[in-house]
Amino acid sequence: MAKNFSLNQCSLFPSEVNPVLDGEFGLLSGVRSIDYYESITSPSISAVVKIIDVDGTLSSKGVYGGEKLAVKMKSGKDSEFEEFIITPEKQELILNSIGGVTSGVKQQTATLQFVSKDLIKNETARINRRYVGNISDSIKKIMTDDPKGIKTTKEVDCETDRSVNNYAFVGNKDTSFDIIQRLQPKAGGAGYDDTSKTDYGFMFFENYDGYHFRSIRSLFEPEPEFTYVKTEISASDDLVIEEYNLNSGNDIVLNAKSGLYNNETTFVELDKIKISKVKFNMTETADLALKPPKVPVNVEGKPSRIMLRVVDTGVHQHYEENDTSLENVQKFTDLAVYQNKSYARFALLNTQSLNITVSLNPELRAGQTISVKFPVSEYKTEFGDEKSNDISGKYLISHLRHEFEGGKFRTHLRLIRDLFTPENA
Repeated sequence: MAKNFSLNQCSLFPSEVNPVLDGEFGLLSGVRSIDYYESITSPSISAVVKIIDVDGTLSSKGVYGGEKLAVKMKSGKDSEFEEFIITPEKQELILNSIGGVTSGVKQQTATLQFVSKDLIKNETARINRRYVGNISDSIKKIMTDDPKGIKTTKEVDCETDRSVNNYAFVGNKDTSFDIIQRLQPKAGGAGYDDTSKTDYGFMFFENYDGYHFRSIRSLFEPEPEFTYVKTEISASDDLVIEEYNLNSGNDIVLNAKSGLYNNETTFVELDKIKISKVKFNMTETADLALKPPKVPVNVEGKPSRIMLRVVDTGVHQHYEENDTSLENVQKFTDLAVYQNKSYARFALLNTQSLNITVSLNPELRAGQTISVKFPVSEYKTEFGDEKSNDISGKYLISHLRHEFEGGKFRTHLRLIRDLFTPENA
């Protein structure tokens, strides 16, 4: 049982620069809570540790940031799960700040916030070179090879889902993560039924295993890793939903401002003195498996967002009709279609989410799929599925939080469904 977990280690290790600790500094006896976070919308994992420092040794040591975190939650002998371990070598969580410090009688409390080491390195990883080629390859180079990039030592998976299009850009001394997040909506995935059709929407994120650049569609494809059941009967099974709540709804005004339903992009080519327009209407998008969000009739078909983009092909995007070389990257008008559909997919992902709390499961990851089952019969013995229009079914883990507090070990999940799935998929 996951309830048999025990907290065996919570320690700080010396920072790499100007260390104030001589070696491992144990926090175990003073830990009040530990929260570990990962999300498919974030390029960094993080953790928060709340402690009680009875002797004031933390402040007396002069700990101010840069120290590395190590945590071990050991599973009991009857558990089907492995232990949850954070190490300074693999996860590289670094003390970013110390906040919430309050002093009492012979003790003080503090909140230690940890972020990925690469997130701190990212602030000085300013890219200024020109990249030309496949978007997946460019992201891998930015993360590992560029001498002015992050040069991460973690695993970077850009091969599971490769972008099918090329793109040229100049870093302009922006940070690595900022550049990568701007590349996400420009990437197109492999065709879902033939080479004439292309998938849209990529996510770049970090979880426990490393970095991933994945197509949203492919994230939903694998079979569920686990099946969790909500039961009214007392059960000792690890795969039981303890608490849940469903969030569903659309913000029509916000969607209209972002151009989700209708938008228009005007491109100005300075070298050719040419103007091109690309229009997007969600109702004409054949990729929606479910009905698109409804909008008031009197604004339907009218663009709610008008964008202007200046195309500097001499520096950024080189495109010639008859050029078959690598320099012939994606036509900028095609990129607009990629981006519009990507933005629509991102927006629709958040229209419905299911939040559940379960016993600690160290094998769960942001970006995994799981199945949930809720009772639908009067006697709570029959369970629904997606076909019965129930909240039961297959979901993608969007956000994950492992929690230890008050002797309890839990995992909190935010689950989402894909409303933007290719036809006949």
